[in-house]
Amino acid sequence: MTEPKIKVERLAYVRVSAPNLAEAETFLQEFGLHLVERSDGAVYWRGTDPDPPCYVLTQGPSNVKAIAFEAESASDLEAIARVDGASAIEALDGPAGGRVVRLRDPQGMQVEIVHGRAQPAPLETRPAHRYNMNGQRRREGTAPAIERGPSSVRRIGHLVLESADPRSVYQWYRAHLGLRKVDELLLSPERTVILFSSLDRGRNFVDHHVVGFQFSMDEGARVQHVAFEVDNFDDLMSGHEHLKSKKRKNVWGVGRHRFGGQIFDYWKSPWGVIHEHWTDTDTVNDETSPMDHDAAALEDYWGPMPTPAFVVSRWNWRAARNVARMLLARSRAGRP
Repeated sequence: MTEPKIKVERLAYVRVSAPNLAEAETFLQEFGLHLVERSDGAVYWRGTDPDPPCYVLTQGPSNVKAIAFEAESASDLEAIARVDGASAIEALDGPAGGRVVRLRDPQGMQVEIVHGRAQPAPLETRPAHRYNMNGQRRREGTAPAIERGPSSVRRIGHLVLESADPRSVYQWYRAHLGLRKVDELLLSPERTVILFSSLDRGRNFVDHHVVGFQFSMDEGARVQHVAFEVDNFDDLMSGHEHLKSKKRKNVWGVGRHRFGGQIFDYWKSPWGVIHEHWTDTDTVNDETSPMDHDAAALEDYWGPMPTPAFVVSRWNWRAARNVARMLLARSRAGRP
């Protein structure tokens, strides 16, 4: 197999535009992100981990405008700048500084490769507590440290790209950024439902997936959702109740995924972009063998089925046809 141009270190941030900035800021605060700075028409947000801003909000049509990955070295940034269609190395806007190369993937998404951003200090997180579970009594004489209010977002973890041909889009990310296939769910040998890919950090363990490449029911191309790690299950549930009290739209959850293992909770923002809270992911490394799975695997460990608002980003005749195909495949596999 041909070696990729570079192997990125992590998912760095997303650039998101919303028509109403004030409304968007309120949602992101309720979701549990922390405001860093407003400058030059952009609003920068972070989690509690000692990472630079992971979310850049601007005013405009509802959209995820760009996704960004951290290069391991300055030489990797120079290598990706030599790819056909890539920009020159430029100064990166925003409070963390650094440098960036911009290019576009096969479906037109702007991909930014960054390096040299300043690392901030961590933010204070909520108190943690031990769990009296699995026959063990580790929390003695105290109540659990559970606070009401937004979840405590730690970091950006992954995102899902929708397209009509997810396998070919994955191949581009494999060749350019070194992402590595972990699991692929197939409706048929020719039709990928979703392909999960991880970072390739050698023997070091990483999250089960950093990008999922998903078949789009309407056959359009977009970021289907952006996902953020929170502290623990209680923190996720506190955030769930908080967002519910604010009348936000829950589109799937709470449940536990089979592929990745995360406890998940998905919310659609007022401008239509789906944001996920998750905790407790599976981890993989380069010794984890890629696996293919048929339609019988399209079932999580526990939790509700996804709502139509999660499954279909935009309704058209293609979406109706593809949803029918999916339901038929599940029925033939003996799934409800």
